[in-house]
Parts: sequence; C-alpha cells; structure tokens
Amino acid sequence: MTLRAWKRGARILGVLCTGLALGACGGLSQRPVVAAIYDLGLAGAVSPAPAVLPSQIEVRAPSWLATSAMQYRLDYRQPAQRQVFAESRWAAPPAEMLQRRLLQALSAPSSTGGGCRLRLDVDEFTQAFDAPEASTAVIVARAELLPPRGENALARRMFELREPASSADAKGGVTAFRKAGERLTNEIAGWTAELGAQACRR
Repeated sequence: MTLRAWKRGARILGVLCTGLALGACGGLSQRPVVAAIYDLGLAGAVSPAPAVLPSQIEVRAPSWLATSAMQYRLDYRQPAQRQVFAESRWAAPPAEMLQRRLLQALSAPSSTGGGCRLRLDVDEFTQAFDAPEASTAVIVARAELLPPRGENALARRMFELREPASSADAKGGVTAFRKAGERLTNEIAGWTAELGAQACRR
C-alpha cells in the first residue's frame, strides 16, 4: 500500500468514526419523553354529612374510559374523535380516581351506615375544546342508590359537570377536573341528603 493510499484510507476512517460519534450523540439526545402523571387529589369528608351514607360505593366506566390516558375532543373541528395528550397521563383510570374520592368523602362507619349501595356509571370524562384556546373539563355520570341486596334502584340521578380550564392544555384540564370532581362529590352528597334516611329503609 502506498503512502497516498494509506492517508486516503485514514481520512475515510476518520470521517466514518466522526459520523458514528455524532449519530451516537444524536441518539442520546432523543430520549423518550417521560409523561407527567396527575391525579384528582384527596377529598375531605363532606360537612354536614348526609343522612344516608352508602355502605358500598362502586364506580364503573365503559371500556374506552378504562385507561389512564388523558382524553380530549376538538369540538370545534372533530367532535366525534377522541384524542389523547402524548406527554400527560392520569395516575389511574377516571373511574378508579372518582371512586377513591367518593370513598374518602362519603364512606360511613360500619356502625352508622345506612346499608344502601351507591353505584356511579361514568359516561364521559373528557377535556372538550370549544376553540383552540378554550377548553372545559366534562364529567357526565349516572348515579343509582341501591338496597343492601338486589339491583332494583331506590333512586336515580344524572350528573353533568362542566368546569372551564384555566389554560388550553393538559395542565389546565387537570385543575378543571379536580374542581369538577369536588363538585360531583358535593352534588352526590346533597342528593343523598335530599333522599333522607328513609330511602334505605324501604
């Protein structure tokens, strides 16, 4: 091998090594984004406590809400399409988070529980964008007060809560959902208070 050929080979090898090094550095800079995890916060007991405190609380949701993905709709453009925030997630599916809040706020001591069961079916838990810069947290749910045994509801009620978000992003939606979750808890407590203690003695 001549000196000229050796030098040419060395230059080519140097260029290849530089390219590989830059590629490795580029790979390091493109690490996967770690999603921010949010929840609905802790709920305090409602005061004054309703006359009817459920002995059991069950919250259910359809399969498309049985996920920790933070879902939203662009109502101004694609109202039928559900989308998810790529870099933000809930700590648990909405039904689980709402059930935890209701248990914290409404669970009765075993000695004073009315014996009724509360069942909540969540139909919607989505951040709706009416415009690119304006969104609202939407919770729609159906509540049933059930006897200790059996499935014949003693009372039913629909709840629909809409809470404006402070910003048109996932973080603003979380704050709005926390407020909506608190309102839902208080409205359910008020509903059971209106029913009175006789509801669970039928």
